[in-house]
This record gives sequence, structure tokens and C-alpha cells, in this order.
Amino acid sequence: MNCQRCGTPLREGEKFCPQCGTPVIVQKQTFVVRRMPVLLIIVLTMGFLISAFIFEDGDANLAVMLSCVPGIILMFLIYRMDRIEPEPVGLILKLFLVGAFIATFLAGTIESFLGMFIDFLFSWDPIVYSFMEAFVLAAATEELVKYQLLKSITWKHPAFNYRFDGVVYSTMLAIGFDIAENLLYLADNALSTAFMRAAFPGHCVFGIYMGYYYGQAKSHELHGDPEGAKKMRRKGLFITILIHGGYDFLCMLGSISESEFAQIIIGLLLLFVMVALNVTAYKNIKKYAYYDSPV
Repeated sequence: MNCQRCGTPLREGEKFCPQCGTPVIVQKQTFVVRRMPVLLIIVLTMGFLISAFIFEDGDANLAVMLSCVPGIILMFLIYRMDRIEPEPVGLILKLFLVGAFIATFLAGTIESFLGMFIDFLFSWDPIVYSFMEAFVLAAATEELVKYQLLKSITWKHPAFNYRFDGVVYSTMLAIGFDIAENLLYLADNALSTAFMRAAFPGHCVFGIYMGYYYGQAKSHELHGDPEGAKKMRRKGLFITILIHGGYDFLCMLGSISESEFAQIIIGLLLLFVMVALNVTAYKNIKKYAYYDSPV
């Protein structure tokens, strides 16, 4: 644990920071602190997912709100978690806008051309096609685009001086991408799509893992270990693509299955995966913020 004001490492049991004298705030591990947020995440995830199967059509304003509000709330919450040294608002806004406009445009353009090759090479088998579409067309393309833009904007930025900054930067860009993608999906889909995407803010969840390893990579480079930095960045990309592709592949399997029993099993598995990823992301980002330290 580090001081929330100056970042000085603290020993267990210390009540004041030895460097700046700031009181050490330790949350009591009550039900409200530990369990209530997790229960709310589970209830909201299940509620949105069930609503996706109930409501096909509805108010367009509600659909837009469902697509935008969760991302905006997550932006605020993640920014508030960065307590030691909050990032410049201008940089946060820039990352959000780059994710919303430039990243979506680049990813969409690449996916359009890459999709033609996947259609030509793998259309003979729906499962193989879905696998390539999930892991290569969607996950690899989108995560690589977001990563390259993230690195070009923040890697040399002077504000990038704490490990948790990597999580903040990555998720802000990812949330911009997520909101823009949600609105694009709504142009061709029903209200049920808005509920489905609200149940799992995928790009934000993926961004948490990419950002964690991105922050570790920055620390490795500043400590004279460029190879370690590369390994951390590659590891973050690999894990993010794996989670993203696995989730998309599961969704696609449900849509191509002709068996009602298989659809039910996949639907239940999808619910479990959504809840597990949402809860794990929440627990991890709390841990990353709590144990934040200078790079």
C-alpha cells in the first residue's frame, strides 16, 4: 500500500505517512464494502441480459442512454480511483475522443478489408469462420488498433508516472471506443442489443487488463529493462485478445447453433462468463488502484 497523497510505500499498521504526514485511510471490510458492489454487478448483469431477450423494440432514446450512460459512469469511477495523482483532464478527454473516433474508424476500415479474406478462406465451416471472425477480425484488430493509439499518445507523456496510470489511460480510450461502437450497432439493431451490450462493457473490461500490463511495462523500461517492458506489453495484448476473442466466439456460437438445447447451454455459459468477467474486473481494478506505486 502507498500513501494516497505522495505515493510513499507504507508499512502495515502505520497510521500516518512517514513522508508527508497524511493519515492512512483503511476501509473496514464490512458487507457493504466487500460484497454489496459485487452483488450489484451480478444483479445488473443478469437484469440487462434478461431484458435483452424480453425487449426487441423500444424507445430509441432509452437505447441510446443504455449505450452511453454505463461508459460515462465507468469513466468517472475509474478516474476517481486514481487518487494519488489524478491524470490531466485534457489527456483523459483526448484518449476518449481518439477511442471514439479514430480507433473505431481505423478498426472498421481494417475489418472491412480483412473480412473479405476471412469470408473467402473460411466460409466453408461456420464454426471455423466464427473462430476467425472472433479472434482475428474482431479481437486482434480492435485490440491492436487501441494499443497502438494508446502507446503513441501516452508512452512518453510526462504524466505517466504511476503504474495505475496505465489502467486509466487504457480504459478511457477503450470506453470511447465502446460507446461509439454501441451507437453504431444501434443503427442496425433493436433495443435488445442495447441491453446486451450494457450487460457487459467489454472494451472497458479488456482495457483494465491491457492497462495493468501497460503500467508494468512502463516501470520495466524506466528501470533499464526494455526487454521486460516488451514482454509485459506483449503479455497484456495476448491476454486482452484472448479474453475478447473468447467472449465474441461464445456469442457467435450461440447465434449459429440450430439446437435449442445448445442455445440454452451457451446462453447460460454466456451469463456465467459475463458475470465472472465483470466481477473479476471490478476486484482487479480495486486492487490495482489500492496497490498503486510510482513507475
